[in-house]
Amino acid sequence: MADTEGSRGYQATPVPCMDEAKAGEEEDVAEEQGDVAEGAAATGASGGTSEAATADGDVPEMMDLIDTAEESGEDIAALTSVLQLIQRRIRATPKDRDMLTDFDAISNICKALANPPHSWHGEAMVMFCKIMPDVCRTSNINRGTLRDEGFLTAAVELLRSAVARGDEPAAIAGCLALSATCTANDGNKKVVAQLAESTPDKPGGMLLCLDAMGRFPASASLQTEAICALRACMTDDDPRKASCDPSALENREVALSDEGFPFLGIAVQHAFDIADKAEKPLVRLLEQTLLLLREMARRQDFVKALAINAKLLPRVQAALLVDDPRVVRAALAVLRAFCSEEEVRDEIGLLSDCACQCIVAVHKHIATPVVCEQGFGLFANLTIRKTPIAAKLNEGERGIVTLAQDALRLHLGRPDVARSVVQTVRNIATQDEAASAEVKETDIFEFARSIVKDHEGDSRWHGAVDISRQFLREFRADAGMEKKAVYNQFY
Repeated sequence: MADTEGSRGYQATPVPCMDEAKAGEEEDVAEEQGDVAEGAAATGASGGTSEAATADGDVPEMMDLIDTAEESGEDIAALTSVLQLIQRRIRATPKDRDMLTDFDAISNICKALANPPHSWHGEAMVMFCKIMPDVCRTSNINRGTLRDEGFLTAAVELLRSAVARGDEPAAIAGCLALSATCTANDGNKKVVAQLAESTPDKPGGMLLCLDAMGRFPASASLQTEAICALRACMTDDDPRKASCDPSALENREVALSDEGFPFLGIAVQHAFDIADKAEKPLVRLLEQTLLLLREMARRQDFVKALAINAKLLPRVQAALLVDDPRVVRAALAVLRAFCSEEEVRDEIGLLSDCACQCIVAVHKHIATPVVCEQGFGLFANLTIRKTPIAAKLNEGERGIVTLAQDALRLHLGRPDVARSVVQTVRNIATQDEAASAEVKETDIFEFARSIVKDHEGDSRWHGAVDISRQFLREFRADAGMEKKAVYNQFY
């Protein structure tokens, strides 16, 4: 991502005090695999919404729409109209989504868009980009077919031409298509990033997203979709693990390099500025900006510069007050990543009320599992060998122990939540005598015993079972649950 100053849409000015960061090792921040599709959710301004639509009797069946799409190939208005109907049909009956590949609908639509009068541009192409979140969500088979039919490369070129022409709606549609197709598909990330082919004169997909943000700096919708697309390219969220290194990690390495990192910092700062000036919370912009910041925090040597020197910690803390669980979850994820730097961890846990605000935020959104998982993941990181923080988190009538019991009661069937909660309780109870005494008066030991008893041997519960067993053993509450000795055949 090395470019001469000013060659990108944003002026090449690094995040303030970025050069003062100390070197360190990168901390692995756990990914929420259950939320991989969130990065591809669309907004109403860009042609799609994430809400499921109710069944619409006026929309033809999917097979009829597939036939109509094939017949409408050269008619711009007719093809655009049938693509809108396909989107409505998918929302009404999501199980029909994979029929687009099974019955060659995607192949036929792409062949039509590749030929005149479309040539991968125009009204029908823009509409096809807009419906990508609905076409791709939960369907890797559709994402793979789109790549094979040349749509990904065409979407990158659509974004390139839109940025050059100053066509904001087409640029938004292009970014929307890139984020939808790259979510949970590592092969698509490689095609979109175009690292090998990218040059200053013809940048690849990630640099084009930065160019688009610089070309339309006042557009909240464009900033949202461009940040989402950029993040989708560098997030390792493909559940199908190949034997080679994921392309997402290579994309991330380039994006977080010394040359690329300042551009991301500027993009995040600008997005926060837009959100601050809005009359009402721009939920999706805030969520995507925070999730991009979480990816940036993987560079541990820049965490202090981001959180303290660039003054992003107060902005993340302010996001905890937004009345939306998606934003709160993203803010907690950033704070969890920030805890890889000890000075920032002390600022969050001891020197400010940030940790207390996190407890309040988790309590408010306790019904949302991913908020609980990220919140208690943060609390676990804060309380690693930090006795003063452990005591502070349990102050007041509704401290961390009470919150932990409520979270386990609600989400005992979630391995990710169970692991984070039990780890936090174990950290606090071993460091603070008052918390230890309180834990013994709750049902937390029984919850931990049920985790071990009900899920021993289940690979998805391995982490939760291990920490629960350790917790019970340390407090001598594992009677009857000890592992039996395993002998080799000689004995």
